[in-house]
Amino acid sequence: MWNRHFPRLSLQRNSFEVNTVYKVMPTSALRNRNHLEKPNWMLLSIICGSYVAATIGEQVLGPIFPDALSEFGLSEVDGGIAFGLLAASIALLNLIGGLTLARVGARRTIALASLFSLLGAVIAATSHSFAQLATSQIFLGAGAGLFFPAGLQMAGVAGGTSRRGFVMGIYGVAYSLGLTASAGLGALGAQIGWRSAFVVSAILSFLAFVSTFFTKLPSIAKSTKSGREALRLSLSNPTLVGGIGTISQYGSISFMTTFAVQEWGLSTARAAGILGIGRIISIVAKLVSGSSSDRIGPFASARWTGIALFITGIAWVLLPAGLPTYLCAAVFAGTVSSLGPIANMLAVEKFGRDGVTLGAFRSLQIAMGATAGVLIGLFGELFGLRLILAFAVLTPLSLLWVCREPKQ
Repeated sequence: MWNRHFPRLSLQRNSFEVNTVYKVMPTSALRNRNHLEKPNWMLLSIICGSYVAATIGEQVLGPIFPDALSEFGLSEVDGGIAFGLLAASIALLNLIGGLTLARVGARRTIALASLFSLLGAVIAATSHSFAQLATSQIFLGAGAGLFFPAGLQMAGVAGGTSRRGFVMGIYGVAYSLGLTASAGLGALGAQIGWRSAFVVSAILSFLAFVSTFFTKLPSIAKSTKSGREALRLSLSNPTLVGGIGTISQYGSISFMTTFAVQEWGLSTARAAGILGIGRIISIVAKLVSGSSSDRIGPFASARWTGIALFITGIAWVLLPAGLPTYLCAAVFAGTVSSLGPIANMLAVEKFGRDGVTLGAFRSLQIAMGATAGVLIGLFGELFGLRLILAFAVLTPLSLLWVCREPKQ
């Protein structure tokens, strides 16, 4: 009917937002529509490369901290201060990164994030005191925090409309690769000096910074949502899905190694090995969850993930020590990460144009995870770790309600 009455006009669907918007435009502008809906692999590669660099900067101190501790005569309390400054910087700069994204766009925000990561790595590599090392963590946390809103927005653009879930899985894998690389740099640092890990981190951040000058990132129309609307959106399904994931990540999984040593009688090395297997499983789990989000929808994918997490979670907490229990623990640790791509896909579709909300989206998740970790540690000391973890692994079941299908 449209073509009969308006022969030179047609409808183009813009599915970046959950609420479908139709734009009337000349037919000639739709010649490459199918191409535009496909993933932009070059853009995705650049974004994921920058994400890996930011993640390495954020995570590299952990593996090499024992050597830094020995050189500077530090204590575990000093480590807690350094890691606390890192976490606080990430959470705060997630919000500031959202504001920056809304004001100056993704390219400049990513460039600024890479510059902060570069400065942090240089300060760490040249540090001769704990004060310098702690300062470096503030800068490295700032780089990671600034990057996330802009990186997520551009990953959503790179995914097009046909494979957005799968692309979000790849974006999540970039984070896993950053974690793996930071562990590898820790091993390298143990051999040739811990500062070498930060030197490599600085080089990668520099390359990410330079790449922004040779990359033309697509511009996104700024959101016109009010502050109240942005707050409401930041407390909606995407944040709840991601928050349930961080509650399990920073809560249940953070205490998995301690639980394995205390309840199963494993050595610390073997307990860490179970968690390491889970990290490998997480790479596959992210890709599977992303693909299933494309195939059956993110809500259905999240519900099935919640059921899988409940079954494997209650198994490793309540079953006696043994190979099946260890396997359930590894699968649980890996599957938790698959909630990240689902939450990111929901966020991009629901408020992908709103930088402020994207920043709040991540900050709130970190706050939920950190709170869970504190509560599990506190009540685990009072009532026993097994009992508290048994309650904690029930959390993913709430996805059945959070991700119920909306009424038509």
